Amino acid sequence: MQTTANLWDVLCRDLEEQRTLSPREQHRAAADQFREAAAHVFRSNSPRLTDALEISGDVCQASGFLDDAVRDFEESLARHRERNESNGAARVATKLALLLDHQGKEQLARDLYSEALTFFEDAHDRSQHCMLLSNLAALEKRTGHLDKALGYYAEAVELSARLYNEVHPEVALACNNIGVAQTEARDWVAAENAHMRALGIREKLFGAMHPDVAQSLANLAVLYHSSGNVDKADSFYRAALKTYAAFVPESDPHVVNVRSNYETLQASRK
Repeated sequence: MQTTANLWDVLCRDLEEQRTLSPREQHRAAADQFREAAAHVFRSNSPRLTDALEISGDVCQASGFLDDAVRDFEESLARHRERNESNGAARVATKLALLLDHQGKEQLARDLYSEALTFFEDAHDRSQHCMLLSNLAALEKRTGHLDKALGYYAEAVELSARLYNEVHPEVALACNNIGVAQTEARDWVAAENAHMRALGIREKLFGAMHPDVAQSLANLAVLYHSSGNVDKADSFYRAALKTYAAFVPESDPHVVNVRSNYETLQASRK
């Protein structure tokens, strides 16, 4: 007689074989078959069923069947909630929040980002906090709540500096994100400080020639352009374009955007 562990391995192996061998449009059927087989083999309260629903959601999402993925993630999350499983609930809530955010379902995503943060706190795990706070901030900024966005970005900056040392990519990213939001809020001094901090970290980590350094230079150029300091904006646009040119083609969206901004600046000076 096979043990439940062996049966689980068989189900997972069969699902992976079907994903490998069958066309993408058949992956949803493979996920359904996997989920139904797990329900047949394991007890209704088995943690394996919760795992099966999450895996089915992963397969559906990867195959483009997003509504089916939402269904499976929601059921998996409900089961984790019932058993007070903070680790699993945090993981699935994060997946579901990201998916719903991608679908434009802002309120549902907002609630799940917040719930995921709580679950991670309960699990004494802060490894995903900076990402979740940044995603919450981006959602709030996108939906017109700039003050809330700035609050979440500030939390991400503070937390990243506590979790990592100062010279770390996560700290630079958090500073970059809040600098962009502060530029939109026309808080020029705070935005300049944040972008300069991000630039300093990135230059220490990567040297003067790196795409992340180019991003910081471009963001500073936008800041100076927006605040009317055209000479500084001109200098930083040119520096960003020169740095990007060493790594990406002229057709790269970042380069196209920076060049368009630079040309707008040049036209305004004629």
